[in-house]
Amino acid sequence: MIKRIIKHYTSIMSKLLNGITFFNGSTVASSDAADFIDKEKDLIKLVERLKKEEEIAFDIEGNSLYSYHSKICLIQISTRSENFIIDPLKIKDTSILNEIFTSPYIVKVLHGSGYDIQMLYHQSGIVIKNLFDTQIAAQFLGEKKTGLASLIEKNFYVSLDKKYQKSNWAIRPLSLEMLNYAISDTKYLLPLADRLRERLKKMQRISWVIEECEALARSVRKEKTGKTKIIRGAGKIPEKKLAIVEAIIEFRDTIAKEKDIPPFKVLDKETIFKIATSDHIDLNKIKLLTSHHRHIQKYLPELFEKIKTCPVVPRKTARHKKVNHPFFSQKAEKLHQWRQAKAETLGIQCHLVLSHNQIVVLASSNIRSLEDIEKIECLKKWQKQEFGKEIFFCCEKIPQGIAHRS
Repeated sequence: MIKRIIKHYTSIMSKLLNGITFFNGSTVASSDAADFIDKEKDLIKLVERLKKEEEIAFDIEGNSLYSYHSKICLIQISTRSENFIIDPLKIKDTSILNEIFTSPYIVKVLHGSGYDIQMLYHQSGIVIKNLFDTQIAAQFLGEKKTGLASLIEKNFYVSLDKKYQKSNWAIRPLSLEMLNYAISDTKYLLPLADRLRERLKKMQRISWVIEECEALARSVRKEKTGKTKIIRGAGKIPEKKLAIVEAIIEFRDTIAKEKDIPPFKVLDKETIFKIATSDHIDLNKIKLLTSHHRHIQKYLPELFEKIKTCPVVPRKTARHKKVNHPFFSQKAEKLHQWRQAKAETLGIQCHLVLSHNQIVVLASSNIRSLEDIEKIECLKKWQKQEFGKEIFFCCEKIPQGIAHRS
């Protein structure tokens, strides 16, 4: 039914718009001209067509806001002249797409690709090759607003309706409006990438972005070690309370998995932090703090028992490891000051110049020459080439009054 509606609507709009919109020489396939692929034989034909492309734009829609076991519900692909929507819930085996996603000869353009590449890797073992992320590109251009809607509006004067951004993409049938929204996430990406690349080349930063994209694509292979689960913002929690945070998170995940709902719908992080940091916590206080979380109500006595039996000190993890390297604090401070000044000069955010983890590694390393900088594995090639001498100066120079130790 959906396919017939799409084809009918496509036929009408193609006659009106000829299927193509032009933006200063760049072509954009009309968002209404989309082929809906829900059969394996059609997907095979599509892959053969895509093999002839030098670059494609793609995006995925999942149901992570509605399920613990999130899955890919739609795959949208755009070329310079065509749009496609693939239904992986109807096509049980979409592995033929791996040939496209892993091809080093086809550039894959995405925006904010972290979620997409994680989903593809964990569900299909796919590691994207030749990735170009337009959000990363925008960040290295110093754009203040790097969301897709903001960049599209700035570059093409088109306002994207984000009404369906948080929709449940596992439902069927999907409305025509939802399908049009889905393809709007890819149809502008190739011309947007053209504009961003042009600016990056003028600023001599294109190699920076390419390497960052490559590193992001490879990062999916790195599995988190250890059983400890900590959520963003837990760094502000007193160390003696972290064991409670860990216990609540593990308990929450067990319930979420059992009910097949996202963990935040069981307990959000603000509530977790309030419970963990409350003095003289008891069952009544927990009931009060969790009153707006219906999924956990019948488990509150069990949660309270988990909290009561928590150790005073959390399990040892890498984040608690103290650095005892001589002059660590002085070198770290110099690196932070240099990073701030460099970021202001380049017009980009500080973490793009050096991440916090990179500063920790550099400040705790024994750097005595530029060759030592080259050996620091966590630094990207572009960082070594652009900032190597300046980083060496921050790490090699010892504050006045402090002598080198042999």
